Amino acid sequence: MDRTNHGSGGKFLDLSRFIRSIQRIEGNPDCFGTADGYCDRLDCQWRGYCLDETKNQLITENGGKGNDGPS
Repeated sequence: MDRTNHGSGGKFLDLSRFIRSIQRIEGNPDCFGTADGYCDRLDCQWRGYCLDETKNQLITENGGKGNDGPS
């Protein structure tokens, strides 16, 4: 399993990669965290987490302003 080092030598799982592995085992597309604010996979058990993950990435990339632009 892939691990990523963070900070002072601690090891943490790369959860996105881990969930994508589970998606492949389930026979689903391994797309966790790649949505751009929209997902048509209504039956995916990871959908809510995925969209939250994508939203968090957009907020980080846009300096805390989300994908709606300036507030």
